[in-house]
Amino acid sequence: MSRLTGLSYAHPAVAADRRAPLSFAAGSYHDAQRRVAADGHRVFLLSTCLRVEIVWAGGPEVAPDLLTSLYGDHSMSGLAVLRTDRDLFLHLCRIAAGLESPVVGETEVLSQFRQAVAGITQPSDGGGDLARILESAVGVGRSTRRFLGPAPLGSLASLAAEAVASAPRVAILGGGVMARAAAQHLSDAEVSVFARRPGVIAGGSAHPWERVPHALATYPAVISTVPGGQTLFSEQVIVQALARRSQPLLLVDLGMPPAFSRPTETGQLSYLGVDDLAESVGGLRPPEAEQALITEADDAWRRITAPDRVGSIINAMVDQAERAVDEEVRRFANRLAVSDDPESVLRQLAHTVARRVLHRPISFVGSKAGGPDAIEAVAEAFGVDDA
Repeated sequence: MSRLTGLSYAHPAVAADRRAPLSFAAGSYHDAQRRVAADGHRVFLLSTCLRVEIVWAGGPEVAPDLLTSLYGDHSMSGLAVLRTDRDLFLHLCRIAAGLESPVVGETEVLSQFRQAVAGITQPSDGGGDLARILESAVGVGRSTRRFLGPAPLGSLASLAAEAVASAPRVAILGGGVMARAAAQHLSDAEVSVFARRPGVIAGGSAHPWERVPHALATYPAVISTVPGGQTLFSEQVIVQALARRSQPLLLVDLGMPPAFSRPTETGQLSYLGVDDLAESVGGLRPPEAEQALITEADDAWRRITAPDRVGSIINAMVDQAERAVDEEVRRFANRLAVSDDPESVLRQLAHTVARRVLHRPISFVGSKAGGPDAIEAVAEAFGVDDA
């Protein structure tokens, strides 16, 4: 297996305003995959409200070229947390398990992770190492969730709903999964959903998108679930709508990039972005889940790297044996040259080399650390039958 390297731009290490230019909406995600594929890279891209993860099979030296393919330059490399190999695999398992989410164990991130795995471009050589590693991370994440109890409903959408729960009327901008999840958590409020396309959302007909400025001017709380890559309205329209308000507004912006430029908060306007919501939660991560994940991730990583490890172990064993032979031959050479019985010297040389080569296996079998299974494995390896 080749090396595994990843760059992580995630809350709280990288703030929302610095993550925003790095995030990938649906359209830009596919364009990014095509660009890196054209430059000969195969990459896993996970872009959510709180994180951008870039993972590839290869070493850190590839990072500048890969970032240039994605963004046009690599100046943002200093923002990222760089991880490699086992540490990176453990990090990916934690993401898939929901242990890196503000709402611990939320299921949305697992779905996003799986979709991102499916979106990996296929190189011309058809190599499958990266997809195999990521699928293993999904498996570990899914398995770990059984230690987290019932899956919590929602994620950032539920936090947004909690933030506006005291408002009698709430406007939700957008008609996607996040909008529907937020509406689901606001059963006690009068909820109006404003969408670009007509349809039934959260049990009611969506209001025309053209009415969004009216919502910004009149509703006490507005949740925007629309990424900032999609133009809502001109800045002037939004400013004018907010200027018409006679009562305070709580504006919750779940978009990434944010749909609204962070305004100066006043007595009339309060603003919550995705980082604000994430910081409002102190989700407990059960120790048994943490330990189970580490154990399963380590087992999975050993399986993934087994072919390379077997080869390195065999090479090391051969090197040890050859080093023993070389050292003992040099030590016995003078004795062989002056001996009247060269066969006896050669026999002693062979015995010495054999004892050196077998010293560690014999010590291992004789120690308590070996255990019955290990003893049987060593016996089988050396063809020993004690029957």
